[in-house]
Amino acid sequence: MPKWFAVRVSAVLAILGSLLTLLIAVWMASTGARSAQLPTPPDSPFPIKAVMFGMSACFAAFSLWGLATALAVFRRRSWARLSMIIFAVLLVGMGGSALVGIAFIRMPETPNVAPGAMQYARISIALFYAALTVIGAWWLLLFNSSATRQYFAGETPESPAGRPLSISIIGWYLLLCSPVTAIGAIQQAPAMFFGAMVTGWAAMAVFTLFTAVQIYLGTGLLRLEEPARLASLAYFGFAAANLLLTVLLPGFAARMQVMMQHMPSWMRAGQTQTNLESVAPLMLCGTLVVIFPVWFLIRRRSAFHP
Repeated sequence: MPKWFAVRVSAVLAILGSLLTLLIAVWMASTGARSAQLPTPPDSPFPIKAVMFGMSACFAAFSLWGLATALAVFRRRSWARLSMIIFAVLLVGMGGSALVGIAFIRMPETPNVAPGAMQYARISIALFYAALTVIGAWWLLLFNSSATRQYFAGETPESPAGRPLSISIIGWYLLLCSPVTAIGAIQQAPAMFFGAMVTGWAAMAVFTLFTAVQIYLGTGLLRLEEPARLASLAYFGFAAANLLLTVLLPGFAARMQVMMQHMPSWMRAGQTQTNLESVAPLMLCGTLVVIFPVWFLIRRRSAFHP
């Protein structure tokens, strides 16, 4: 793998991680704002609201730092390489220690969750921290190498295929999303469109259509076809509008509760009304992730063929 490609992939991972951190910050701020409704003992020595807002501010700061670093990596700023090394050290330290700790922490028992599900949860958490550790170790090797130092100091040719890296990522993202919507079609999971819920065979048809559209858009973007670029702009615009209206229209919590009742049983375990209300801020911030590719599709339009 060419060094310039590995460095840019690392920058994309940093952007995705920063956006996820920003979502966590919003969730913490939302939880802090609703702290008065939480079942907290009256004599608790910890000011939950202040703690949640403080943690939210810290996560938001890390998110902004990560986004600034990733953009600086694309511009090949020398300080960005050092910043990525710091991130790598943090990932290895926190991910490695958490990976060791998860082996000794006993998962709490939940009445509404099957015993086997907790074991899957432990494995999932361990895999998550293992991935963070591997990424951190990879970044330590990558950004300390002499070739990467030369990359930040000199010129490097663009992609031999002529396709911008951002378009490749968007295309593969759509292709990787198609199995998810295909599973939704098989499971006949409910779908929400502008506040209206679709279930049963209609939902299956909708998810099947989405799967076909994502495959067409993904392959079209990888082939640099102009119709696929225009259709992708419409697709991401539709997705952003759907998320916004789903959250902002009155009765969001009630709609989500009904939607969860139509979900497969393995997705309903452990969900409560309070959990569903906390999803709204995350979905609002999710619109940023949805419209993020639009900027690249507009900026890189010169790379597409008629």
